[in-house]
Amino acid sequence: MNEEIVKYVEEIKGEEVGLLRVRTRSIVIKIVESKIATIQRMNNEYYFLALKKGNLGFIGRISNLKEKPNLVPMDFYPIMTENEREYKLIRNTNVSSLFDDLSPLLSLIESEYPLYGIISVDDIERALVTSKGFNGLESNQSISGYFRAKNKEYSGQWAFSSTNFSPSLVKDSIKKANELASITGKYEIAEGKYNVVLSPLVMGNLMESVARMASGFAIMSGMSMLKPGEKVGSEKFTLMDTPKEDRPNSWGFDDEGTFTYNKPIIEEGVFVTPLLNNELSSVFKSSTTGNAGWIYPSAWNLEVKEGNVGYESLLSGNVVFINNVWYTRFQNYAEGDFSTVARDATVVYKDGKPVGIAGRVRIADNLKRILQNIMELSKERYSVRWWDAPMQGVYPYALIKDVRLSIA
Repeated sequence: MNEEIVKYVEEIKGEEVGLLRVRTRSIVIKIVESKIATIQRMNNEYYFLALKKGNLGFIGRISNLKEKPNLVPMDFYPIMTENEREYKLIRNTNVSSLFDDLSPLLSLIESEYPLYGIISVDDIERALVTSKGFNGLESNQSISGYFRAKNKEYSGQWAFSSTNFSPSLVKDSIKKANELASITGKYEIAEGKYNVVLSPLVMGNLMESVARMASGFAIMSGMSMLKPGEKVGSEKFTLMDTPKEDRPNSWGFDDEGTFTYNKPIIEEGVFVTPLLNNELSSVFKSSTTGNAGWIYPSAWNLEVKEGNVGYESLLSGNVVFINNVWYTRFQNYAEGDFSTVARDATVVYKDGKPVGIAGRVRIADNLKRILQNIMELSKERYSVRWWDAPMQGVYPYALIKDVRLSIA
């Protein structure tokens, strides 16, 4: 298995060697005004090499297995895991059939309002060989997309992701985008604090930032609001890294040859697991968490545990529902101060009834305070991935108290 990669690693004779090959084939479908505008097919192959020889090394991309890297002095280098095992998992789901025939997918694009969006069909294969004896080969197939329905000046968006192609998943996403776009009428709100319901799409955007801050590299470099052992959220909030579930971007081994496992990042509000590779584990006096990244450890995919109440009950009072956000920017990573602009259906609810769309508002708050102010999470959860939340995740709706909103 991986004979050419094994040969390269043996011949280069380094003290630490890791060679990762990533093969991708993708189809990207662009939808404009409910019609298929473009279909783009892409196939790529990449090689990434980590190498240490004495005090010289290399971390980066090589074009092919004939290329020998230029070594430079290095103070920092990846450490491969002592793991003399082979690992092979080739997944074959019904997503594969779409590479031969897209018609079952394309026939689903029907919408009450003009529809815009992107659907991505992906087949990714990772192969890793290390100087410590690891030899791994794994594939992961997925389909994901987002739809924006436009009802004149009003709009709604929804997203989906899965390792299996399901017509109902696509249809339901289009339906939800249309339902949100059907809410009309203006309702002005003033700047201030509001109880806010965040959709799974917004949760995906914000949880990706939380996951980045959970990286040991971010903590070490002062780019994180998280400190191990600190209470950073509500007791109702648990954020997981779940590479062993049947989800997009689930993998059995990391870039250093460590086997992955599911783990809480934040458990019942407490930051319990910094994400580590072998190099950073010694800094944190811990063990690798199977999240390498040769330099920057990161989560594979995310899950926020569900709550005990239905989504509709979160809207039963006086709240602002935020469908979607973009332009999420941090003013202070170490403190968690950030802002993000709401887009699409920002719906004002009074006594549980929608009274209109607030227009362009901005969340201007502190991310740690938002996590701490989680009042309820819904039982319903959605698997989503889209361009402004590219890390795969499964999220509920979240009711947050006293969120600072300003006019964008």
